[in-house]
Amino acid sequence: MSENKNSKSKILIVDDVPKNIQVAANILQNQGYKMAFAQDGPTALKMIRSTPFDLILLDIMMPDMDGFEVCQRLREFDEAKDIPVLFLTAKTDTESIVRGFNAGAMDYVFKPINEPELLARVRTHLAHYQSRKDLKAVNARLRKEVAERRQAEQRYVNMYQNAVQGMFQSTEDGRIIRLNPAYVDILGYESAEEVIALEDVSQAFFDPPEQRAKMLAALKKNGILTNYELKIQRKDGTPAWIMVNARLAKDTGGEPIIEGIVIESTAQKQADEELRRSRKQYHYQATHDSLTGLYNTRYLYTALEKLIPACAAKNRPFSLIFMDVDNFKRVVDTYGHLKGSRTLQEMAKTIHDCLAEPAYGVAYGGDEFVIVLPGVDKTQAIEKAMEIHAQIGKTAYLTSYCHEIYISASFGLAAYPSDATGIKELLALADQAMFNVKEDGKDGVGATGE
Repeated sequence: MSENKNSKSKILIVDDVPKNIQVAANILQNQGYKMAFAQDGPTALKMIRSTPFDLILLDIMMPDMDGFEVCQRLREFDEAKDIPVLFLTAKTDTESIVRGFNAGAMDYVFKPINEPELLARVRTHLAHYQSRKDLKAVNARLRKEVAERRQAEQRYVNMYQNAVQGMFQSTEDGRIIRLNPAYVDILGYESAEEVIALEDVSQAFFDPPEQRAKMLAALKKNGILTNYELKIQRKDGTPAWIMVNARLAKDTGGEPIIEGIVIESTAQKQADEELRRSRKQYHYQATHDSLTGLYNTRYLYTALEKLIPACAAKNRPFSLIFMDVDNFKRVVDTYGHLKGSRTLQEMAKTIHDCLAEPAYGVAYGGDEFVIVLPGVDKTQAIEKAMEIHAQIGKTAYLTSYCHEIYISASFGLAAYPSDATGIKELLALADQAMFNVKEDGKDGVGATGE
């Protein structure tokens, strides 16, 4: 039986709670990963200095030395600064996430641990780390091999034929003169002769063809290319990414040619894209309400802290609308909690459809919403509130469930700087204005000072 490919990867789990270590270790050991454990930061740092690890799962909240400090100190070790660090944490606030990335973390795994998510992130970052290690190793070998080429031509010929990286010589107008088997494999062709027979490689495998002209311009400008990234198209049409190291040279007849070395970087490119999507998803989850898709209160307070000084600097107003669904409990009691949640989702869409950037809606909690209107004074805000109020009133909800219910809402608003200049004061005034509408019979719009 062949060895599990994961058995060569060694992972360090750092957490002051043994149960947390056990949960993660059980998941990873079942996949064949080698494991090591530490219950505090100093012990972890000592182990990292003496033992090579391929990935570190690091808890944030630990006594004496938290995960942020451990990660920062780790990045000071030359032998370990590139090891991917994934924070294990229950903290999902934007500030902690940003602080973690600034400390050098590659990603987050939130507690309680989800097994498929943990395995997916571990595999992605191990692949990324291995690709980077391979690229460094290949570059080191290239430097040595090029030096040896000048010393022994026969030795170069052997290396040219057997090297794992692609090698080529081409004319400036795009015709391949010579290439080794590794480059033939990267391009997806059967033989070197098949590639050499192509009249113009720009059309054959550059994606798009204009990329070769850009590469040639950069090469002529600098005389050399180092790790120049290109997207190519294999013979069968599938995409691939390569890193080109090339220089201008002359053949035996004195004619100008291009010679270079090619490293396929498709795996690294795919790992980078997966990491980018993951970070984008985390940013969205950190700032949006999972039920309605509107912004959440964490985003609201952070955004208002920036909006107030920005409006003060430009002497611009903005308004806040506090909105509460009238008699929402009746909807839940009549149709159930699931359909009540669906009603809030559909109402959030009504709010969103009435807004244009930079205005935005916030799921404030339960059946309450906040609407932020940058650059809008109180008079304009009242008009916008009445527009949303009217749109909600004439919209039939739960039609996908074969119901047709109509709902009303109460609105209260306050404006900066005419009503208040602080976040808490503005929210409180808008909330009070909305409460006054509720007291007067609901289903209306009210403003501070009215």
